[in-house]
Amino acid sequence: MALDFMAVISFSALNRRKVNNRVKKRDPHWVGMSTGILAVGYREDPILLEGCLKSLRAVRYQRNQRVMLVVDGNETQDEYMVQVFMKVFESQGAAIFRPDFLCMDRQANDKDRQDLVRQIAYHPGSVCVVQPHRGKRSAMYTGFAVLLQQGIESVVVIDSDTYLDPHVCRKLAFALAESPIVGAATGDVRIYNTGTWSYHSVVNCVSGPLGIYRMSIVSEVMDSWITQSFLDVLCTYGDDRHLTNLVLREGFKVKFSHYAICYTDTPIRFIAWVTQQTRWSKSFFREIPIQLGCMHLHSPWMTYALLYQLVYPTMMICNLANCIYFGTGSQISWRLVSIVFVGILTTPYAIRVTGDKKFFFTTIYGFLYMLGYVPAKIFAALTLYDNSWGTRQLQNYIAPVTWGSILFFGIFHNPSRYTQHVPLAEVFALAYLAAFFWFFVRTGILMRDFKRDFTYEELYESTESYVNVDGGNRKVARFEV
Repeated sequence: MALDFMAVISFSALNRRKVNNRVKKRDPHWVGMSTGILAVGYREDPILLEGCLKSLRAVRYQRNQRVMLVVDGNETQDEYMVQVFMKVFESQGAAIFRPDFLCMDRQANDKDRQDLVRQIAYHPGSVCVVQPHRGKRSAMYTGFAVLLQQGIESVVVIDSDTYLDPHVCRKLAFALAESPIVGAATGDVRIYNTGTWSYHSVVNCVSGPLGIYRMSIVSEVMDSWITQSFLDVLCTYGDDRHLTNLVLREGFKVKFSHYAICYTDTPIRFIAWVTQQTRWSKSFFREIPIQLGCMHLHSPWMTYALLYQLVYPTMMICNLANCIYFGTGSQISWRLVSIVFVGILTTPYAIRVTGDKKFFFTTIYGFLYMLGYVPAKIFAALTLYDNSWGTRQLQNYIAPVTWGSILFFGIFHNPSRYTQHVPLAEVFALAYLAAFFWFFVRTGILMRDFKRDFTYEELYESTESYVNVDGGNRKVARFEV
């Protein structure tokens, strides 16, 4: 595990250096490629939605030719999203379109679909499409159809709770323009290991909150993408990962640029996070056949990473259960210390590249991985037949409660192996273990102080600073550079 983390850090640093060199050598007269921004959402928090739309309005890229919001729902409960959209864009000639059908249900030569797509594509201002509810994938498909009609070269896809850096389109377009064989790219979501995949040009999932795709590739794969099914059931999630893998299957590269940054919403409750990881893990397992079929087209890192993600969680469960049930107190303690040690290896790099000292808490990520991610991965593999989003509350507790019960029972079972007295060394080891757990709990309490929601204005104003950009000082958002 430590060797894997060191490899991840090394390749991430190399990718960062590679991207920096490309930016430094960029032709000052580079005009970029045309982009269109596609935001999709379903009953989004109105404050987050307004912040997202304000960030779209503030985008500074001359070749961005379209801002489009697709609302996945046309019922009365969805109308507030239209009102928020008009509040932000009404002064810029925005328009609302309300089709009573879905583009995904009509053939490309269908007259109603063609008329709708043309009307939207030729409208000069920002547009909001309010369509029947069918999921994020159907909303994205409508946006793709419009942008293809408009002849735009690339599409920037975001979620409706994402706040964009004003220069994000330019940064992503430059990543895409590296080579004609680069088919997609994603931006900085403050996850250090994405850079490793990018160094090998095989980022396996373009982030849902922020990604760019070459439209010429989208036009080739969008029909098979929209009809993806598993066990004869139409897939409702995993749209970003599947679209990314279709790009990889065609032999194109997928990149990551730390210059393109956005902020997005994320679960703050443990159970909600486990549910999210379970859903993503199901998507990962569904995509394995596609990745196996195109590994020969890409870097050996893709093969290694796929095998690691498949094998390591199972190994960790077996080793951890064996250690807790049959290991000595000192062995358990050293196991916990090793988890923290691996986290310490990544912490300096995370703090260095982000400048955020809160990344010190990555030292305890190993515990979250062990207590939440690993059981979510196994539970996902056992319930691939379930295509739901995990909205049934009782089901969400099955994996963490079952895994927690196994570990809890093992802690009480372990001391029962001593028939007479517990050795003094074990007493010290268990005392150390108790102190370590106390530190872990206290750290978790301290982390609550860093959890708060920001409006778009608070976030943008709090990140402004004077920096050197293109040879001169000017006031920009810190996350722009």
